[in-house]
Amino acid sequence: MAAAAALIAAALLAPSAMAASSTVVISQFALRGPTGGSDELVQIKNVSATAQDIGGWQIWGSSQTGSATSARATVPSGVSLPAGRSFLFTNVQTGGTGGSYSGTVPGDVAYTTGVSDNGGLQLRNASGAVIDAVGSTLLSGAGTAFREGAGLAIPTTNGNDAFLRKATADSDDNAADFTGPQAMAPESCGAQCAVAETCPSSGTVEISQIQTLGANSACDGKTVTVRGIVTGVDDLYGSSYDAIYKGDSGLWVQEATHDPASTTSEALFVAGIRRNAADPAGVIGSDITITGRIVTQFGLVELVPNGVGSVSSPAATEVNLTDVATVNSTGNPLPAPIDIDPAKAAAQDPATRPYYRSLQGMRVRLAEGIATGGGTTKFRDVYLRPGTQATRLFRKNSPAAITTPWSDAPDELGVAADGGAHNPADPRLPWRSDTELDMDLFDTARNVVGPLTYTFSFYEVMPQLGGPAPVIERGPINAAYPPSAPAQAPNTLRFASFNVENYFPAGKENDGHVITAQEYADRTDAIVKAIRGFLKEPDVIAVQEVAVFADGANALTGLAQALGDYTPYNAVNNDGRGIAPGFLIKNGVSASNPRLLGQTEQYNAHSEGTCDLAGGPLYDRAPFALDISKGDVRATVISNHFASQSHENACRIAEAEYQRQQAAAMVAAGKNVIVGGDLNDFEFSDSLGRLTQGGTLTNLWSKAPEGLAYSYKYQGHLQTLDHVLVSAGLVSRVTDMRYMHFDNDYYERNSADGTGISDHDPPLATFQLSGTGVDGDVHGTVPATLSLSLGGPANLGAFAPGVTSDYDATITATVTSTATNADLSVIDSSSNATGRLVNGAYALASPLQLQAGGAFAPIHADGTPLLLKSYADPVSNGVATVGVRQHVDSTEGLRTGSYSKTLTFTLSSTTP
Repeated sequence: MAAAAALIAAALLAPSAMAASSTVVISQFALRGPTGGSDELVQIKNVSATAQDIGGWQIWGSSQTGSATSARATVPSGVSLPAGRSFLFTNVQTGGTGGSYSGTVPGDVAYTTGVSDNGGLQLRNASGAVIDAVGSTLLSGAGTAFREGAGLAIPTTNGNDAFLRKATADSDDNAADFTGPQAMAPESCGAQCAVAETCPSSGTVEISQIQTLGANSACDGKTVTVRGIVTGVDDLYGSSYDAIYKGDSGLWVQEATHDPASTTSEALFVAGIRRNAADPAGVIGSDITITGRIVTQFGLVELVPNGVGSVSSPAATEVNLTDVATVNSTGNPLPAPIDIDPAKAAAQDPATRPYYRSLQGMRVRLAEGIATGGGTTKFRDVYLRPGTQATRLFRKNSPAAITTPWSDAPDELGVAADGGAHNPADPRLPWRSDTELDMDLFDTARNVVGPLTYTFSFYEVMPQLGGPAPVIERGPINAAYPPSAPAQAPNTLRFASFNVENYFPAGKENDGHVITAQEYADRTDAIVKAIRGFLKEPDVIAVQEVAVFADGANALTGLAQALGDYTPYNAVNNDGRGIAPGFLIKNGVSASNPRLLGQTEQYNAHSEGTCDLAGGPLYDRAPFALDISKGDVRATVISNHFASQSHENACRIAEAEYQRQQAAAMVAAGKNVIVGGDLNDFEFSDSLGRLTQGGTLTNLWSKAPEGLAYSYKYQGHLQTLDHVLVSAGLVSRVTDMRYMHFDNDYYERNSADGTGISDHDPPLATFQLSGTGVDGDVHGTVPATLSLSLGGPANLGAFAPGVTSDYDATITATVTSTATNADLSVIDSSSNATGRLVNGAYALASPLQLQAGGAFAPIHADGTPLLLKSYADPVSNGVATVGVRQHVDSTEGLRTGSYSKTLTFTLSSTTP
């Protein structure tokens, strides 16, 4: 695709903020205005007494958590901001929803990627140092670097939502420095900040003057005319789960003659051009002159012809080339491809990748590259590193690598299949491309030629129909195909977790498409082949993303029937689309007590910080639990599908904490536990750390062969999202743990043999049973025991004559009982003033009162027992504190001496 349908921007480690600025500050901003969320401005001001060089300075925006940050706008080189003057950045949109800058003062620089209401802004100088920052009170994590102090309460509804600096002084406290929300009051620099290196205002513009090494083009928002050779087509619409983006397809245009001295690219993407269905590549080689508005969409510089509309909107339309361009000639030779220099690619800054940025859109050639991060993906692209070194690339445990996995491999390139996709009407349905590279891990491709696109923050070569055909050299993974688990040994239990990815029954809708009976049958057949051929039919399969509905439609039922020797278990869950976790249990394994865990739990009751699930269910796909047994292994198995990586970390941490608590309670009750599933987080993540906290559960990830523990790939880097964790009683039983790489290591075979049916590799764990599994008895006996001992006497102290008072003391009783119930009671067996303390011939007027955890009650005057405490279960060395109270009234006569009584305590049972 020429551009992503949703923003996944490169998140960088933010530079440290400087001290309060005395030169240039953010003086005004609005992240929303009267016309919508894109009605934005950012204004900076020179508060010093001298002009300031702000060439190359940038406005950066952050998401709430800091997981997505990028430069939104760049000041052109050479701009000098006069003392006391302001410079204005405006969000300019055409078409679509969300509005556009509504101020009447024209901006100095336009941008097209906005900032969310709960995000923040940084002003950075040309060296990348943070000069000033302002943002929301809701910023968290790395996002807090995009505010000063606690931040501001930024509105989330349309209106006069601008904030203005109160004074020129900068105190590094947003709340003290800004006032608002209020109406915009924009000021710009205008002609005083104009420089020679700006977007040409008339005539045919050289593409190199439009392109940039920064995040935005100087021509963004301006209409220009360019001329060049069509070097390729993007013949695939963009898509998300719920929309199609026709503006993501179009043409690549490049200057006919390459200028070796040019520091920026001489090519760009023309969005929304309709391709000829019979001959989409027929336009390649045409010399065209075309006019359109320049937009930098998610980092890709695009020319948008009139009539296409907003390329970021599903409402974008296609236009015919001849309606918006002049075709000067056809059949022209293409500019010679620029050879990718592996040394320059490897040495470039991993954050901005300026070498590849200088070639964006250009026709390039990768002489040779090896697949080091898995095989061809479900999106038909594959990721290569220049050269032939067969070393797997893994996502690293560092902030930069978690959000930008290419940070340790800046030379990595994708190969996109869009050029030969033949424009499927709905790219969310299965499709193939005539230009895709079907590669397995460690296969090598040579002579890969095509325009260098930029999509999902990644650079990819897009081979073209009729162009040079890459040559693929097969490697060791391909030679070892097909992958297969070893035969299951006798007296073992095998457990697998398998995310089968959006498996819907016939007649139900997935991503806007109603699944046909044939589609369901084909998908079912492929999953059956994977379970039988690759996994060798494990005893227990925890499944995820299987759709089940309240009307009884259930994809898992048909899968179990097709397998023939499995019983399905799942239930309608919280997910609005219908996908849910569950189990397939093989014949010979006993299963009982199927249930959902935490389906009604609310996130706010388990909060671990800021999470977009707050106010709703803790789980959008609640865990499914089942009690199973085979031989002498009995366990509660739990299938999970945690919140995806698009949610904040706190969401998954809260889900993990609830799961850990549930597992701990089960272990305390004497049960073994196996937790499996798509946990959507890495083995080094906070959520996995929370699951294993306290030692109740052990992650089996480390028991897999070193270097082979991965279940997912993302932009050419391997990672683990699927896990199996077990309680202590099962750790020693593990005889084998592995990940079955029939998805990530391989491209999808045309035979639908089970490869490529999911984007997850299943973990597979084997547990040893004892012997043949015949039950054996172990005996031990407990003698009938009722034992009671008492601590020292209860001393009520000295009674004060003429004073109304209660006098209290305690006696400690230690109880041991093997009976199923027992009673602790007390009696006064004396016939002398029964139930009252006596001093020779004198007795107190009020009866003695006792209690053991309940209310005080008087000793029975008739000599019958007073029940103090009941025990419903056996107890050993249970301690009961018996309270003793004596009431004395102020009018009661007291005799000198000691008042006392010997009481008899009894522990008894009717069912010893």
